[in-house]
Amino acid sequence: MKKSQLFKQRLFRVHIAAGVTFSLIMYLSLFFGVFAIMLPYIKNWEKPSRHLQTVNITTVDYNSMIDEVFKDPNFPQDNALVNLPGRMNDPMVTISHRFVQPIAFNPLTGEKVEDESKKTSDLANFLNELHYGAPLNFIGRLSFGFVAVGTMVLIITGLVLIYLFNFNNQGKNQQAIFSKIHVKVFTWLFVPFFLIVLSGAVMNVGLVSSSVMSKILTKGEANAIDGVVGKVLFSQKAPIKKENEKTKMLPLSQLITKAQKINPNLTFKQVKLINWNDKTARVEIIGYNPYKPFLNGGVFNLPSVTLSAVNEELIENKKVLDNSWPVFVAETIFFLHFLFGIDIFSRVIVALMMVLCCIAIGFGVMLWLEKKAKKFDSKIPFYHWMGKLSLACMIGVIPATATLFLLQWSLPFDLEDRVLWQKGIFYNVWLFTLFWSFYRINSYKAAKEFLFISGVFFILSSLFHYIYLKTTPIALVENSMTNIFGVDFTLVIFGLILIYVAKVLPKNRENAKIFWPKKEKKVIK
Repeated sequence: MKKSQLFKQRLFRVHIAAGVTFSLIMYLSLFFGVFAIMLPYIKNWEKPSRHLQTVNITTVDYNSMIDEVFKDPNFPQDNALVNLPGRMNDPMVTISHRFVQPIAFNPLTGEKVEDESKKTSDLANFLNELHYGAPLNFIGRLSFGFVAVGTMVLIITGLVLIYLFNFNNQGKNQQAIFSKIHVKVFTWLFVPFFLIVLSGAVMNVGLVSSSVMSKILTKGEANAIDGVVGKVLFSQKAPIKKENEKTKMLPLSQLITKAQKINPNLTFKQVKLINWNDKTARVEIIGYNPYKPFLNGGVFNLPSVTLSAVNEELIENKKVLDNSWPVFVAETIFFLHFLFGIDIFSRVIVALMMVLCCIAIGFGVMLWLEKKAKKFDSKIPFYHWMGKLSLACMIGVIPATATLFLLQWSLPFDLEDRVLWQKGIFYNVWLFTLFWSFYRINSYKAAKEFLFISGVFFILSSLFHYIYLKTTPIALVENSMTNIFGVDFTLVIFGLILIYVAKVLPKNRENAKIFWPKKEKKVIK
């Protein structure tokens, strides 16, 4: 055998072995990652307190809210943060500090709002944690990180195989269809998929191992990455010494208006209060420049306008490019994964691309299973543990997730340990799908049942939402709560798609030609 042919065969086997090894975890990470992309919208949808109209940030009386919070002597006043309405699509005004729980206010009335705790509502955060393996703590995060590294190997080997082999994709049988979808999707989407997986690998593997590496680099002096690169990524400003002379503060809305005139390119999201109520008081109004994505608005590079809270004097106008290249590199990596500041249209595009990648991974596994099935008589049902496990992981996770959304509005909000019940039922439903996958010898029939139930549950979750609110979709739109309505609309559309797929999916492997009919050639006599 020629060396070139031997290399191709070995590369192909490496790709198949790595694909079967990493596919299930990578699929789950992508599946929950789609929900994580819509995290800001799901966070507001799941909490009744967030069902508010959007307001102009310059028309809110922030000072009265700040004064009310600072009446509490236990609330730290130095470097307190005021999150403006619209930050992470949250319509509330929240005043927070790193050492205390944030306090939320209704921007329309100025009244303090009892915010839902993590014991009451934690749907969006739970979906995000499932995305990177957080429920399994250190082992989960490390495993998901190494799977991301393995997926990058899969992408590279896949591209090499596409270059070496001439995939004509002319076949009409199931195996050819699975191969065609798998190859075509990753041929077109390998660039965004690779970048997102790369950033995920850096964050999971890099951050998990950062404490160990920090100790090695500093010979035990630093226990975290902040001690090594903190001064580079987070520039430390000298504290402003107080004069202990109480002074009346200008309205924060007036200062925000002034900042908008100084730097009109910024969309302001947060205000840092420095020495508030003192003669030396100043406000650092932090924003995001949508004209320079990938470089700002996330974790490390935060453009801002700093003004005196006494006389509106400009102290500093920090622009996007006023930083060093390591900051831009770190910001870009995090931006690729968290999509800071981008609009809903861009998020939907990225989410759809990741959905297609999920489908491509699923068809890749089905291609491998189909090749295994060829070894058996087609009249005998093919019973393979990997096929059943894949069915439960890739399809069974959908009804389990739909159950999460359904329970969000069907469980009473005053139920003790509400979130614990919700998560427990989710895991039990998912485990039941594994049992049902083995019980149903016909995997196609089990998949149809999973998809149909999922569609019904997603639609019911939207219906229960409106029953709880005692309102209608039209009322939400009329009250400028289009983000809340958008989540309900997406759930209904997604549910209808799942029901449609369940209806058109073939009943068994032998009837798959109904789903992918062969074109008969016309014979000219």
